[in-house]
Amino acid sequence: MMSRFLILAFLFFNFSSFGQWKSFYPEKNNKKSQSHKKENKGNDILKYNNIFFSALKQKSLENYEASLSLFEKCIDKNNSLTEAYYQASIIHKKLNNLIVAKEYSLKTVKASNSNIWYIRNYAEILFLNQDFEESARQYISILDIEPENEFNYYKLADTYIYNQQYLKAIRVYDKLELKKGIDKMISMQKYKLYLQLKNVKKATQELEVLSKKNSKDIEILQILAEAYILNNNKEKAFDIFIKISKNDPDNGRIHLTLANFYRDNGDVESSFFELEKAFRSKDISIDTKISILSSYNGIISVNDTIKNQAFVLAEILLLSHPFDHRVNAIYGDLLLANNNKVKAKAYYKKSININKSIPSVWTQLLFLEIEEYNYDSLLQLSKEALSYHPSEPLYYYFYAISNIYFNNYTEALNTLNIGIDYVFDNERLYSEFQVSLADTYHALERHNSSDSLFDKILLLNPNNIIVLNNYSYYLSLRKKDLKKAKELSKRCNELELNNGTYQDTYAWILYCLGDFENANIWMEKALINGGGESAVVVEHYGDILFKLGNKEKALIQWKTAKLIGNGSQLLDEKIKNEHLLE
Repeated sequence: MMSRFLILAFLFFNFSSFGQWKSFYPEKNNKKSQSHKKENKGNDILKYNNIFFSALKQKSLENYEASLSLFEKCIDKNNSLTEAYYQASIIHKKLNNLIVAKEYSLKTVKASNSNIWYIRNYAEILFLNQDFEESARQYISILDIEPENEFNYYKLADTYIYNQQYLKAIRVYDKLELKKGIDKMISMQKYKLYLQLKNVKKATQELEVLSKKNSKDIEILQILAEAYILNNNKEKAFDIFIKISKNDPDNGRIHLTLANFYRDNGDVESSFFELEKAFRSKDISIDTKISILSSYNGIISVNDTIKNQAFVLAEILLLSHPFDHRVNAIYGDLLLANNNKVKAKAYYKKSININKSIPSVWTQLLFLEIEEYNYDSLLQLSKEALSYHPSEPLYYYFYAISNIYFNNYTEALNTLNIGIDYVFDNERLYSEFQVSLADTYHALERHNSSDSLFDKILLLNPNNIIVLNNYSYYLSLRKKDLKKAKELSKRCNELELNNGTYQDTYAWILYCLGDFENANIWMEKALINGGGESAVVVEHYGDILFKLGNKEKALIQWKTAKLIGNGSQLLDEKIKNEHLLE
């Protein structure tokens, strides 16, 4: 009873092999002499069935190696039965053993060329082996057997597409379309294939037919409009876009497209009207909006119209994304471009409070602080910036010069020595570090280090005006190498005329050399060119006048320097004693 059940079950799984197995069963009129042979064959079938079902079980459990071993035993026992080859080929296909899979599946097709499952399996394996020509032939055979199954058309078309036979793929879709009618997926595939063939006209026609059947399908209309643009038919594209905007007024992408269309045609007002709608739409990503807004940064000063547009768009973004660090930063950029530095700083600070990882925002903020000489804020912000960006040399520089301002020279020196090692491919910044280092060495009375570094800078750049001035002035304060100091200061004043600070330095060096007449001439030049606002310059002028015997005028200048503030430590004594002290 059991053996009969197994045989029936196997026949259910392998109906295609029934014809081959039928010969194993004796007819009723067989002679008794064949009974022994019949029994042996029955035992063979039973053994085969047991192995085969064990193989199927292992396959269902995904024990593929064990399953393959059992299917191979089936083949060894009876290689005329194709089902074992079929099952083995499926496993080899799954394991990417494509050559073996192809060999086994070919055997099944040769044995039974009308079995659609065998042919389909063979076609798939050929496809995976990139034998597209033969795979296509097999799918054609499948269509002959099963012409009503649309899946077969798609598979055949895919095979042609992978073989870059786009026109053949289109013909397959045409046949399917005759059976199915106009279909969005089929038409879209044909549209793409015609584009591959660079036949924009045919591609557009496909979409036109499709859009007539699907007149409210926004996606189809959008692609049709793009096709018109590719076909250089902007008027038709524009009509489609207008139609879409009416059917889908919240479609941000269409408003953005219309904005570009109007802009290209010189209609600035309509372009911005559509652009504003696009910015209010959730369809457009914030990245796209930020990119568009950033483009205003370089042209905001062209005219008031562009400036107003930029701020309208920026305010829309701020309203919808108030806590996006990029939006706050770009609003700061626009304010800075509009010379509103106070508000720009506020938005830069808001941006870094949201996200402290963007160096460009820190940099803008620090430059604004130093432009306004806000050294308190510069010290704090540059230190914080360094904690997030410890390899950014500019932040070391800002932190150092703010420490120099507060006479924290040791901290400044340490910071400059660390930061200068991070400067790469930026000669100007490297030079600024060197100058600040030399100035700091001077402040710490490490004069040899200061002089050596100044000499090194001038060797590479003999026309560095700041170095020429500072170095010469420091030498004059120490009454050292005054002739060298004079030459350096003279060159500085030749390179930049009418600079009151540089003229004061030259006048003071002449004073130190005892050339009081010429010192007076140069000091008067310095006063004309802004030196009168400096207590140091005015005090120097008083010293020169005293040397020239004009003691009353000298006392007036000293008192003026006192009113200005920040004169020398000896200034009060000079005024009190009405006498020059050096």
